[in-house]
Amino acid sequence: MSFPSLTHPQGMILTLLLTVIGAVASAVLPWSSSIYSTLAVCRFVLGIGVGGVYPLSAAAAAEGGTDPVLNNKRVAAVFSFQGWGQLASFLMCYMLLETSLSHEWTWRGLLGLGALPGVFVLHEAITSEETKAFLKSQHNPNRLSLSAAMPIYWKQFVGTSVGWFLFDITFYGNILFTPIILNGLYDDDAAMNMVDIAQFSVFTSLIALPGYYLSYFMMGTMDFKHIQMQGFFVMAILFLAMGLFYTTLLPLKTLVFFMYGLTFFFSNFGPNVSTFSLPAELFPSDVRVQFNGMSAAAGKLGAAVGAYWYGYIQQSSGVAMVLIVSGLVSVLGLAVTYFLIPSKHYR
Repeated sequence: MSFPSLTHPQGMILTLLLTVIGAVASAVLPWSSSIYSTLAVCRFVLGIGVGGVYPLSAAAAAEGGTDPVLNNKRVAAVFSFQGWGQLASFLMCYMLLETSLSHEWTWRGLLGLGALPGVFVLHEAITSEETKAFLKSQHNPNRLSLSAAMPIYWKQFVGTSVGWFLFDITFYGNILFTPIILNGLYDDDAAMNMVDIAQFSVFTSLIALPGYYLSYFMMGTMDFKHIQMQGFFVMAILFLAMGLFYTTLLPLKTLVFFMYGLTFFFSNFGPNVSTFSLPAELFPSDVRVQFNGMSAAAGKLGAAVGAYWYGYIQQSSGVAMVLIVSGLVSVLGLAVTYFLIPSKHYR
């Protein structure tokens, strides 16, 4: 039994609808003893939607023209909106916490606002047309299937998926444990409250945001492989320096906070942009969305590992060990990128 495949616009509409439904449901769910289970289901629905938007948006951006540099710049530009979304979420959290709203209405408002980007983009998705590259591949009698493409592109796929897996361990692990790391940094001060943490998160996002655009402007001078390699390299240096010399650096709070912010800057001028972009560049249009989606799924598995693993490490060995592990994972990411991702020469 076979099922009809969706076009890119149809797939985008479906995934955006799931994103909007998941976000709205998260905000309006009833308060009860099962609220966490219900919230998990709502976020699961949202996650399916976001997981579909990732490969579809990357593929659409990569197929928008014939110049590979411009295509890659377009993919990087699309992904840069993640940074604006993170900044907006932290900023909105800070603003809501400064009001007289209860914490319940604050988190409901934040989760509900997550539906707005999907609502805005839905109209564009409904009116958009399929890319010429995809239409051409659909009319090709010799077009590749996923099973036929895997023996050809397995090495690149291992590179994109394992690289994304390793990066998301550090990226989402550190995003989730930023409050703990900040409390560890400022443990001799009064305990940080949620307003302080939201404020520091805004500053961290502001430090990180230009990294997206440096990736954009360096595209053509550097390929995504080397952007990813230098990002992992600098992240490894920063994480290992902070972790190995944590006690010595602790009195220099501004320096440590700036170094911590720089890890996110070089995530963006590095593997955060490149892991999203490499599958769109390396794989042919016939199977681009599938390979991108599977690579993204590996990344989200890494995010789950980081969330669980970092909590265990922090409780058993402290913040310094979390930073050291982040550095070692970054070294592994550098090695995977070097050995498994091919270089590209555009001119």
